[in-house]
Amino acid sequence: MPAPHSIVKLAADKPSVEHSAPLADLAKLNQWFEQDAMRMQALTVCAQVFAKLNIIDWAIAAGFVRDFVWDKLHGCSISELSELNDIDVIYYCEKNITQAQDKHIQQILLSLMPLNWSVKNQARMHIRNQDPQYHSCLDAMGYWPEKQTAIAVKLNAVKVNPQHASYSVNVKTGSCISANTLEFIHAFELACLFNFSLSHNPKRSSSIFEQRVIQKKWLERYPKLILQPTAKTNG
Repeated sequence: MPAPHSIVKLAADKPSVEHSAPLADLAKLNQWFEQDAMRMQALTVCAQVFAKLNIIDWAIAAGFVRDFVWDKLHGCSISELSELNDIDVIYYCEKNITQAQDKHIQQILLSLMPLNWSVKNQARMHIRNQDPQYHSCLDAMGYWPEKQTAIAVKLNAVKVNPQHASYSVNVKTGSCISANTLEFIHAFELACLFNFSLSHNPKRSSSIFEQRVIQKKWLERYPKLILQPTAKTNG
């Protein structure tokens, strides 16, 4: 099988450094996303909107990737896949960090594709979360409560016509000159999403993590998941 044409960015001790993820995991991600028309449409629409806004640092994160992978690993059929009821779009732009800007982008996305978009500029989210200032989407994801949630995807180099929505996209694999590439961005090792683990990020309060596990009902929805021991925190 040819290598998937993906770019993978990993944040650990060096957030800006790119690493190679396991080929098998990347191949699965590429194949699953390419075969999911709704997710590819959502990525295409986001690529159009952020290209027009001249914002490079953006992605769709959280359940858009996490739940999709867990659905696949649990053998869910197409009809059983988790609904796209909360599309978490993140971006980083220091020029305008107002909530009004988030809502503006959200409305544009909604006008192009009727989904429940949730848009957040990570250049201001450190204020709400009482963290050190984030320097990118990747940096911000490093503070999210679960390691498996801190994984995002974007569509790069898409041919954009910002004047209207075009939901047709062809993401090729195995070619270094492909017009479109999927970029998977993750703050922790990609393997943690594929090994059925559910892991606490020690940068965030353990109580927040435990509360989310209960609220999201992950262990009920995905019985193969293994809850990892909670890291020691002050929370």
